[in-house]
Amino acid sequence: MNTGQEERLEIVAYNPVRRLIARVVVIALMLALAFGGYYYGRWSVLSERGTAIIERDELKDLAREQEEELAELRRRVLVTESSNAVDRRAYEEVQQTVLNLNARIAQLENELHFYQRVMAPEKVDQGLRIDSFDLEPINDSGAYNYQLVITQVTDNNTFIEGRALVSIIGKRGRTQNVTLPLKDVSSDVDDLSIRFRFRFFQNVAGQLELPEDFEPEKVQVILQSTGRKAMRIEQEFDWSTQEAL
Repeated sequence: MNTGQEERLEIVAYNPVRRLIARVVVIALMLALAFGGYYYGRWSVLSERGTAIIERDELKDLAREQEEELAELRRRVLVTESSNAVDRRAYEEVQQTVLNLNARIAQLENELHFYQRVMAPEKVDQGLRIDSFDLEPINDSGAYNYQLVITQVTDNNTFIEGRALVSIIGKRGRTQNVTLPLKDVSSDVDDLSIRFRFRFFQNVAGQLELPEDFEPEKVQVILQSTGRKAMRIEQEFDWSTQEAL
């Protein structure tokens, strides 16, 4: 029965050599892609690690310079205090110099201690940490400078990222336990939480101004990191002393 359609049979010569070559080419391309991806990933890791090593070396150089400056300042204090052949005016100037030198020494010791903690993770607990939260009044304007220092104590030089939520807890009129997010009292913050991403430490600084009828009591800081080893850190600081509770 003729259906109006003709079936056509096409005969193709079987060529095992050509088929083998095609398979070899496909396998070679797959191996090339696999090796290329592997070495690219390895190069990226080595490049990032090299950058981290450079940053850590810079921190070590800074700490060493501060140690040298600290030793020189202490030497100057000893020399200055041992000088007796001075008149009253000179003595007052010497005393002020001594006070300034001692203040600088205290500042250097704090900074040196901070860098040593960051660079010597074996001496402290490792992981994400809230190092400090400081407040400084701006004259009598009711405004304050604030600075939050976040650190990561680790020995693998990897980035850590996440969000930081800072809130002021206090009283407002007769209402108890009012919580004001930093976004509501600081023009430097435009989101409820602050994004962080760093290897060793990060400073979050700005200005805040509280409502006139608000009496602050505590500062609450919550850190939430992301990734495979996500961590949540929560700490409160007394408003008057900024000491961790």
